[in-house]
Amino acid sequence: MIHLPKMFKEWVPHWAVRICIFMLLVPNLLLFTISTVSVTAACGFYGIDQNDANYSLIVLYAALVGYFPLERRFSSFLVTKDYMLISLIMEILSAYGAYCAKDLTVLLIFRSLQGIANISLVAICISLIFNHLQTERAREIGYSVVYCILLCISPVTTLLAAPFLDTTNYNELYLLVMYAFIPGGLFAMLIMARQRLNRKIPLYQLEWQSFVIYCTMLFSLTYVLVYGQQLNWFSDMRIVKGSVIFVISIITYIIRQQHLKRPYLNLNIYKYPGYRTGICLILILYLARGAFNFTTLFFTQVLGMDPAHLGRILLFNVLGAILGTLISSRMMIFKRSSYLIWMAGFAILLVHYIWMIFLFSPQANTDVYYLPLLLQGMGTGMLLTPIIVFMVTSVPAELGATAGATAVSMRLLGTTISIALINYFQLYDSGLHFDRFQHQLSAMDPAALGRLQSFAQVFSRHGSDVHASHTGATHLLKNLLDQQALLKTAVDYYTLVSILLVLTIIALAILPRLQIKKTMLDSVKDIPV
Repeated sequence: MIHLPKMFKEWVPHWAVRICIFMLLVPNLLLFTISTVSVTAACGFYGIDQNDANYSLIVLYAALVGYFPLERRFSSFLVTKDYMLISLIMEILSAYGAYCAKDLTVLLIFRSLQGIANISLVAICISLIFNHLQTERAREIGYSVVYCILLCISPVTTLLAAPFLDTTNYNELYLLVMYAFIPGGLFAMLIMARQRLNRKIPLYQLEWQSFVIYCTMLFSLTYVLVYGQQLNWFSDMRIVKGSVIFVISIITYIIRQQHLKRPYLNLNIYKYPGYRTGICLILILYLARGAFNFTTLFFTQVLGMDPAHLGRILLFNVLGAILGTLISSRMMIFKRSSYLIWMAGFAILLVHYIWMIFLFSPQANTDVYYLPLLLQGMGTGMLLTPIIVFMVTSVPAELGATAGATAVSMRLLGTTISIALINYFQLYDSGLHFDRFQHQLSAMDPAALGRLQSFAQVFSRHGSDVHASHTGATHLLKNLLDQQALLKTAVDYYTLVSILLVLTIIALAILPRLQIKKTMLDSVKDIPV
């Protein structure tokens, strides 16, 4: 075991170190979901639509991914305590900038800065966990802690933000997160020693050109995927320009990396079959995880849950993520087969999505969703950390940093593709179902239609004002049709996700027979930070 320098002062107890790291991680990860914690509130405050709110999250993620390879140069140059202070100041200033922003463009700029500061602070916290534990299990535990918090943070943010959204403007959430950084930052400055985790490397030959090209590639690709369906793809010049920028930037980036002595990201990682397997799995996981958005849409738009109620019921999803992460981390520590962990995780997700297909109903008690929500969190928790660990350990140690950075980019790609698919189903598939319902209504005789309109009035009497007029009843009937269209769309999407998960489980049952070396499957002791 390598003895690393003590990053905390001698008098600091272990529990204080853990509390400090937790206080730094939580507000940092809150920034991930703050733009989508209440899409309705965000759209109302900034005058934007749902895709704009989604893109503000994607911009943070893309900046994080683009800066990740460059971050290691700064962390190796600066004393860890100083580097943390700079990252915290940047987090606070960018959060304050987002609070002051009233325009989407300005907001996106500060969200990009938040992504850069975000990965800096997360990298420091992971390194501190590794350094503090200094055991053979440090890396498994460190990654499990960070990814578990990442999985749990969205429901927790929804629950915590609900009381403030009822009494304050939406942008004040950024102000609250800004204040949340201060206690952890002051605590860290008090108990940390002025030590380095890595040997000092001067800031020479910074590959900032690759950083700019890489970020341009990510921003353009995610823009095309997020807004493509809304803008009718290539019939809109904005999508055409974004696609052209993406093609030019990716060609430029590949050519540049092939001619660099020290590539920004080494493209040789794609030569390893284990890494390619990990890429496929992470994309499938995020496609399945993104489908969960239909469940939250169902809770809010069909069952009429407010953010506070939604946050409380999603706590079962948080509990599942914690259980799944604990199980997978123990299985990794005891060197269980990665394929066994993956098959179990995907099987649990499969049960969730098949179960939810039968639970989509306009009238249901919320307690029937507790166990399905727990299973969804548990399946995701069992998969995320083992897949990331597998991807990094599937390549030689000298490519570990590139493997970790590229794994994060695959998570971004999976998230963005999931948003694009959901947009397609919401705009196209849902429209088909709505038109089909309207056609069925138009074929009804006037007496039956009148009875159905009366039913619409009675059905909505408990949730909204009753409209006595015929026009009001027709409007209520349209709302019911919208709900039914959403339910049918969710069933269609979950059916496709279930088929994908079945095929994935079958493939995982076959792959071990292809004689992949066991050392590439289960070794987790040499993961680079």
